[in-house]
Amino acid sequence: MVDEAAVSAAAAVDPEQVLAFAQALIAAPSENPGGTEDEAAAVAADVLSGLGAKVTVVRGEAGRPSVVATLGNGKGPSLAWNGHLDVVPAGSPDTWAHPPFQGVVEDGRLIGRGAADMKGPVGAALAAAAAIGRAGVTLAGELTFHLAADEELAGIHGTNVLWENGYLTQDAAVIGEPSELKVGLAERGGAWLTATAHGKAAHGSQPHRGVNAITSMSRFLLRLPEALPDIAHPLVGSPTVNAALITGGSAPNVVPDRCSVDIDRRIIPGETDPEAVRQPFEALVEAIRSEHPEVDIDVVIREWTDAAEAPADSAIAALARQAVAAETGSPAEDVGFTGITDARFYINQAHIPAIILGPGSLTVAHTANEWAPVDELIAAARIYARIFAGFCST
Repeated sequence: MVDEAAVSAAAAVDPEQVLAFAQALIAAPSENPGGTEDEAAAVAADVLSGLGAKVTVVRGEAGRPSVVATLGNGKGPSLAWNGHLDVVPAGSPDTWAHPPFQGVVEDGRLIGRGAADMKGPVGAALAAAAAIGRAGVTLAGELTFHLAADEELAGIHGTNVLWENGYLTQDAAVIGEPSELKVGLAERGGAWLTATAHGKAAHGSQPHRGVNAITSMSRFLLRLPEALPDIAHPLVGSPTVNAALITGGSAPNVVPDRCSVDIDRRIIPGETDPEAVRQPFEALVEAIRSEHPEVDIDVVIREWTDAAEAPADSAIAALARQAVAAETGSPAEDVGFTGITDARFYINQAHIPAIILGPGSLTVAHTANEWAPVDELIAAARIYARIFAGFCST
């Protein structure tokens, strides 16, 4: 059965408006760390107010702004669309072909910091909401935008604040992270560990009198993959491990007595016990000690983020597949998301069925010359319009 409201809403999407909204957001720098989301929040709030939404700016203790805006009359199903307003730092302008906050369109690509992650998707969603009104579609339920701060640094001062203040109450949610218009149903979580090697200082000319903590740590790091379990998830794949940051030593002429490494261990749905994740690293240390008794390394988990998985048979997942297929002419693909997103707050804390669906690719997020295909941004706006009209009118 054809949903006439969804078809009308998709047809009313204005491609120039999609780009205009995305470019206005890109032009409002919101680097995290190093800046705030206030300017980007003002751009989004102005657009949504102009569409007749009830707009609230929510701030936590850190003062970071998240925009909550609601359209519809609240008598039918309610849907949240979540996108973040912060972006990672642009880095050196010399690495960019165009100024990172200009939003240049070239060869069918929108180029700029946040084009994919995720001011491009936010612009598409705003254009979809505008199309709903332009098409004269009445929402029997509620469509609420959660445009959050601080996602790039774990979302503690963004979507988490919305959760703590009772804003995550909808029947379903769409998180607009760049998924190449595939339907994301699961995402990895993360265990950030710190491994510290303890040695014995000595004069650099007499290394045999000391224990080199950096050497001990190197033995450990070269065998890190041994600490991974032999498991896999059908959508997000296997756990991964990455040695991310290292510090050690005190002077060039001193045998180092300390070396620390921050380790990024990505977890998959089903891994819920932090100690079960940490213990294999401890076992690896003991295995190394059997060959090198001087090795003394302790491993602690300093931050834990749960993985998340939504039911594949939820109403929002089914509607999203239909919308993607209708717009692209191809069956929608269910995928997993390798990164950590704010979907986990809806799925794990609020117990709301949520999917990840957005234009652009994670492979170019956080890179110089970040970009998103213009045609994909427009397609996303039409897909969102179909979802908004279909879900909130059911």
